Amino acid sequence: MVRFATTSDLGEVYELIKGTIGQDLQKSMFARTFLDQLDEERHKLGVYEDEDGTIIGFVGVNCTWTLHTGVRIAEISEIAVDKDHRDGDVRFKLLEWATEKACDAGCEKMILTSRLANEESHAFYEKFGFEKTHYRFDRML
Repeated sequence: MVRFATTSDLGEVYELIKGTIGQDLQKSMFARTFLDQLDEERHKLGVYEDEDGTIIGFVGVNCTWTLHTGVRIAEISEIAVDKDHRDGDVRFKLLEWATEKACDAGCEKMILTSRLANEESHAFYEKFGFEKTHYRFDRML
């Protein structure tokens, strides 16, 4: 089941995302960002709980306006699924939830980025209706 994230989910979401990306995260910055996003109307944070109440999936959506599209967009800023549950429908349920919340917020378009090496996810996103349209460039400051 997918539900809105709460402050009490911080620890489990931190561990889930840390495990998904395979590297340590600065926990204090993660906590500050997570709590800030919970308080902002434009951010929709969802968690997927299994039958035991353990969080096994997370999705973060940022609903905003962009000048170049002329419509309100929903950007999937994070999506993470526990490695032992990636074969199931958790990703699908998270994206369904994100889509519903984005539509409720008046968004007309959904976008996301995915690591180049994540080809399995690319195929999944295309099946969900996403199209490859851009390259993203990163630079540390």
